[in-house]
Amino acid sequence: MSKKKTALPNFSGKCLSISIINDTHNYDIYDPTFETQGGRLFITGKVPKGATDSNWAMNSQIFVAWDRVSDYYVFKNLKAYKKAIKTSEKYQKKN
Repeated sequence: MSKKKTALPNFSGKCLSISIINDTHNYDIYDPTFETQGGRLFITGKVPKGATDSNWAMNSQIFVAWDRVSDYYVFKNLKAYKKAIKTSEKYQKKN
């Protein structure tokens, strides 16, 4: 039986906000690509500014195991992501 190769999405230049199975935290990744490590598929990219309250991880490389992803939001670029973050911050201040 031959293994059918599954096409992976192309997220070049985009920003993702990823939810992980059994995790309450979202992980935000800018300009993500896919990489295989130790036989597992990971999505990797840079942590964008605003992804953490203190920006402690800004511009660091992040790797998330693709098989642990439950869902994700796609922002067309970093500007759209930053706009969404500002909208969220305004909402949190009001409530």
